[in-house]
Amino acid sequence: MNTFQYNVILQRTGNGYCAYSPDVPGCIAADDSFEATLQLMAEAIEFHFEGMMAHGEEIPEPKSLQYHLNSGELELAPDDILTHVTITTPEFA
Repeated sequence: MNTFQYNVILQRTGNGYCAYSPDVPGCIAADDSFEATLQLMAEAIEFHFEGMMAHGEEIPEPKSLQYHLNSGELELAPDDILTHVTITTPEFA
């Protein structure tokens, strides 16, 4: 088992927060509170990885925030909240 920290960006919405990780495209979470959204995001990433492994796909290794900013893959708004979630994964294939 490996433990990794995946960057997460949270954005305020009209009724709470939404979250995504630039390392896990298409995986999102949303809820009324910051804490619940962050917890749901961690669960969503873990669930996403389980599906990837079931289909024989490699789990993406986390990249640094600086990598995403330098690559142009990520543009942050002034009110975006940067944080991370810790995910435990099986050995990378």
